[in-house]
Amino acid sequence: MKLDKGVSLTWVAIIVYSLTVIGLGWWASRNTADGLGFWTADRSLGAGSVGLSISAGFMSVSWSCVYAVQLFYWYGLAGIWLITVPWLIALTGIYFLAKKYHGLPSFSQPEMVGNRFGIGVKRTVAIALAFVFLVWGGAEIYVAARLLAPGLDISIAATILGISAVVGIYATLGGFKAVVATDKLQYVIVALYITAMAWFAANGLWEKGYTWFPDKDILTLKTGRSWTDLLGPGMLTIILGFMAYLPGWLFETDLWVRVQAAKSARAARKGMLIAGTNALIFVGILPLFIGIAALAIYTPVAGVAPLVTGIEGDTIFIALVRDYAPAWLAMLVAIGLVAAAMSTIDTCLNVMALSIGYDLLQLHHKKNGKVLSQLVTVGAMAAAAVFALNTESLWDIFYLSGGILTTTVAFPVAAVFYKDINSKGVFFSVVFGFTTTILAYFLQSAGILAEIQPDWINASDLGYILWGILLAGIGYLFGLIRSKWDSAA
Repeated sequence: MKLDKGVSLTWVAIIVYSLTVIGLGWWASRNTADGLGFWTADRSLGAGSVGLSISAGFMSVSWSCVYAVQLFYWYGLAGIWLITVPWLIALTGIYFLAKKYHGLPSFSQPEMVGNRFGIGVKRTVAIALAFVFLVWGGAEIYVAARLLAPGLDISIAATILGISAVVGIYATLGGFKAVVATDKLQYVIVALYITAMAWFAANGLWEKGYTWFPDKDILTLKTGRSWTDLLGPGMLTIILGFMAYLPGWLFETDLWVRVQAAKSARAARKGMLIAGTNALIFVGILPLFIGIAALAIYTPVAGVAPLVTGIEGDTIFIALVRDYAPAWLAMLVAIGLVAAAMSTIDTCLNVMALSIGYDLLQLHHKKNGKVLSQLVTVGAMAAAAVFALNTESLWDIFYLSGGILTTTVAFPVAAVFYKDINSKGVFFSVVFGFTTTILAYFLQSAGILAEIQPDWINASDLGYILWGILLAGIGYLFGLIRSKWDSAA
């Protein structure tokens, strides 16, 4: 089959990029001596490495390139309450907590909670994190492959396998040090990619006769209100969103491993300042501009988005490239897409493998710790690829994963420094929260919860997290009572 010039150039660019990141993985491997260093990068990261690595993680296909833009397309300016503001609050919280947590000898979150509350809590949190980042990473691979496959003129399945192979090779070679090294390259590429998309959106606005923003009478997709309405989703949805997601984001594992890997608390906090600045730009200002510009360029009609943007407005970037990118730029856009995908996929892979190899199996204590850790990473990548081959949605997994971080991980990690917190209560809280969130999510997806929940909860689509939070609280009380019974026996 003869490829056209554009497809051929895209292939060349992708191959060059892939060889570059694999080369960085080889470099990291040469500078990683043992199994402990494979997972922790020897806890030697400077502020720039911390900040740019964290930034590359959230400047992803799902977060900045699709979800953030989509929210502003759905709700206009009000989208800031659903992503930008809570995300900046979470990063600010990490900045202030970094000094306290960095002083712990523990590296991973399961290790932190295990040292404080026991091996049962450690294992349960590690299993929950492995599950979260397996499905998150797999879904990221699928979405990236779906967007990239047309430009490469191959199937989605083949693209999934290609992405998985490249990430698997460099992450297996160099471990966490390779992830951070490639993140810095990916950050630069993705920053240029999102900026280019904002430029395409500006061209679209100018073509429609606007200067920088559309008229106030342009209506949003979900609410049918003006894009200038700051409370479009409603106060209740905004408040419930903060309750449901902010705790999980504040203690999101992939952020904290970078804080713990910093060479000092000072470097960790400086890194968070870098990440916060990038979040303001790439989770706030630019996605807001692109999403609102898209309302004018691809205006919804009677609450229905044009086909080119996807039913839910999730392919706006593809539409902008098709309509406003010069042919010569399509190749560079493909590189931006791959970098945005891999910066998150390798992070998910690393946290999943860390939870299994470092926390559950403790391979870093074994004689051939580095080799065994590499084998676990290969297995984790294979599992994520299999998941990607069998999923068709990013959002289901995205929402489920975010919920589990809130109901299962946030409380035990937050409680590490509190002396009066009961260990058995924490264990049952984690177990109840984890299992309930998964069960409630699938009950909600099947429409069963809608029959027993109030309308105001159904309208928020956050019922499964609220049930998880409730049962996590009940689990803590149950464990507290059990402890008193055991003491009295």
